[in-house]
Order: sequence, then structure tokens, then C-alpha cells
Amino acid sequence: MNEQRKEIPFIITISYLAAFLIIRLGVYIAGSAESEFAQAAKAGIMPDASFYIGSNIILFGYHIHHFYFGVLLMGVAGWLSLTASRRFSVKQLAVIYGAGLGLFFDEIGLLLTWGDYYSSLSYLLSLLLAGIFLNIIFFSGFWESVKENLSSSRPRTIVSNMLVKHTTFIKFADFISEKTGKTEKTSLIFTGLLYLVIAAIIVAVPQTLRYWVSLIFIIQGIDYFIKFF
Repeated sequence: MNEQRKEIPFIITISYLAAFLIIRLGVYIAGSAESEFAQAAKAGIMPDASFYIGSNIILFGYHIHHFYFGVLLMGVAGWLSLTASRRFSVKQLAVIYGAGLGLFFDEIGLLLTWGDYYSSLSYLLSLLLAGIFLNIIFFSGFWESVKENLSSSRPRTIVSNMLVKHTTFIKFADFISEKTGKTEKTSLIFTGLLYLVIAAIIVAVPQTLRYWVSLIFIIQGIDYFIKFF
């Protein structure tokens, strides 16, 4: 199997976590979320300045949030991937896409709460996405267990019957497991970075600890239920 292909999920995840952490620390240090422009945006008031580049970016009187740059980076990475551009390698496109994803998710709470940048939703959804990445990359055995139990158990519901007869779900799980096999060294690097990001988030917003602990117990609980049935 192509080793470069194996590295792509890790590169996306690491660049996502790094971009999320760097931009959040930058906003916190610069005080961008408490500036007069940010307060005006929350109140739905147009800022007095037409152009301003500092802790905030104002262009033509519009407050430009960094999630726009995230969407732009993801769009560029997607376009270059689909058009098979030779100027950028797959690894470089993975970094661009992951960074864009991090910039976007940093402000996901702001978008869902009408302007609250420090909403716990940002941490909850970002941790959820990190958990999904972690599950896809490291818990291939979990999906193998799902496949074995679905295949060996007697179908009891319409959903389980569809999953057994139409093996799209099982094939997808096999594909993910096959594509994301990793070396121990890369796994250690990724795990260390993930723990550091989670620790920084918990220090900044202690209430997010319950979300992370809950996510761990949910994954473990589902795993035990599948093994039982």
C-alpha cells in the first residue's frame, strides 16, 4: 500500500488541531473577541471604520471573520485535488485542507450562537470532530468488531437486516481500516499532539472536560455493547 496515502488522514488531523489551537490562542492574546468591532458585530451595528487590519479585519465596512479563510482554504484544497494539480503534493493539500478545517471549527460556536466566540459549542463540536478522527484512525479494531457481530448475529431489525444484506457499511469500514494503518512512531506523535490540544482546551474552558470524558465513555460503551450482542 502507498505509504503516502497512509499518512494523509494523520496530516489532515494534525494540521486541523494545530490551526485550531494557534488561531484560538491568537484571538485570546490579541483580544479580538472583545474589541469594539466584535462588540459592534454582536449588536448588529455596522462599524465606523471602512478599512482596518489589526486584532480584527474590516474591509469595506464588513467584519471579516477567519472562518471565511478556513472555507477558502478547504475550497482551494478541494479544487486542486479534483483538478489533479501538479504544483502541490497530496501532503501539502492535506495540510491546507486541515488548516482550513481548523479555522472554520474555531468559529463554529460563533456561527451557531449569533456571535458568542467563546461558546462551549466550539469546544464540544471540535472535540467531537477530533474524536471522529481518532476513531477512524486508531479504532479500526472497533469497526472489525462491528462487522463480525453484524455478520454472525441473526438480523433482528430492518436496519440490521439492511446492513447485513447490503454490505456498503461493512465495505466502508474495511476501506477506512485499510487506508489508515499507521506506524507506531506516527501514532505516538499524533496522540501526543492530541493530548496537548485537549489539555490546552480544558485549561482555557474547564467545563469542556465533561464533554471529553463523556465521549470516551460513549465510545467504550458502544464497543462493549457490540461485543455483547
